[in-house]
Amino acid sequence: MRLFRLVVLLAAAAIIVFPAGIALGYPPANAVRALPDTVERGETFNITVNFTAPADNFTAIALTDYAPAGWNVTGAWGQPSATETFDGNEVGYMWWQQLYSNGTSFTALYQVKVPCDASLTNHTFDGDNFSYLVYYIGNQTPNWEDITGDFNVTVVPPAICSTPSIDFYTAYNGTNPPNQTLELWSSTPCMLNWSLSDDTGWLDAYPTNGSCTDTHVSVNLSANSSGMPLGDYTANISIQSPDASNSPRIVPVTLHITLTGTLKGQVDFTGRGTSPDDKWIEPFVVRFFDDQGAEMLWSPINATTDDTGVFTISGIPAAPYDVGIKNFTCLSELVTNVTINVGEPTEVDFGETREGDANNDDYVTISDRTLLYGGWGTGEGDPGWDPNCDFNRDGYLTISDRTILYSNWGESGDLAA
Repeated sequence: MRLFRLVVLLAAAAIIVFPAGIALGYPPANAVRALPDTVERGETFNITVNFTAPADNFTAIALTDYAPAGWNVTGAWGQPSATETFDGNEVGYMWWQQLYSNGTSFTALYQVKVPCDASLTNHTFDGDNFSYLVYYIGNQTPNWEDITGDFNVTVVPPAICSTPSIDFYTAYNGTNPPNQTLELWSSTPCMLNWSLSDDTGWLDAYPTNGSCTDTHVSVNLSANSSGMPLGDYTANISIQSPDASNSPRIVPVTLHITLTGTLKGQVDFTGRGTSPDDKWIEPFVVRFFDDQGAEMLWSPINATTDDTGVFTISGIPAAPYDVGIKNFTCLSELVTNVTINVGEPTEVDFGETREGDANNDDYVTISDRTLLYGGWGTGEGDPGWDPNCDFNRDGYLTISDRTILYSNWGESGDLAA
């Protein structure tokens, strides 16, 4: 394949008319490969190779790189736009029929999948082949450079993943709480065998062993609260997986036996990608009003969602309420006619947040847009960066945030700020 590319490059160079007066001295383009330190069996990960045009009239460029033998390249992209090819562990890029100026930055990005049977050791890129960059400057002969930078990556086992914690709720002297489900999966498509046990007599699980890939499998959990006094009871489920990097994984379980109720709130966040993700972890103020929405019954309660947008508040007296939530960037949301019962949590879906309230006055107006434009184009940590304007939580203040702001333009919250 390398010979074929070179023939194409030579043909391409032959039809390009180069201006006179080309400078003869120039630094190398310096193609540098960047790799992660470790990757998991079965993981698909990104590799980048960056280089820079060392002079004007930089053209007819080809880059070829090799992943370790037996690993497959699954996708490739070039910036500026390139012609990409990949076959097995080989990937190639071509930039041609265009003259690039000195200082133009090039990025070749490709994805590689680690086999599930890859040995748990260091693996070398460009180990059995010749990775290279070849190019022309003006009408000179082709220039060849080796790819430098990172060459080795260490393969580690995948992790066994699970529901982070389990809570059972029941009323004192009531029936046993409803069963819960523990989800198990592998962090990659590679299969993991597992078994589990717990350290208490009131918890039962079925099944207690099996196997999983990155597709979730379910374990049914039940708790026997018969005869137990008021209080919170804790246990730990230990998940053993001999081929996982994090075995044993411990899942805390709590049995709540109460005379009060619990609110389990769900929030969906505007424009923040796919959960689970830390973009979905958000603090809220939660307020409980009487069921006419007129009087707040006690001081606001601070709650933070988990990475699926869920928060839980316990110890609420059983009664009907109107419940409102508010954070620093979204308009307040109110759900009416919420009845908190003793035992099993009351689940409330607050829907999708209406982002754009950068100044926390519970209105989306010109004042919020002014704050956004004041930090326009900045990223996290830059001077002028304002996290309260980053409505999609991607770390940058861009047109995406303005689009979210305008989608709620002129709206107000359902509660007083």
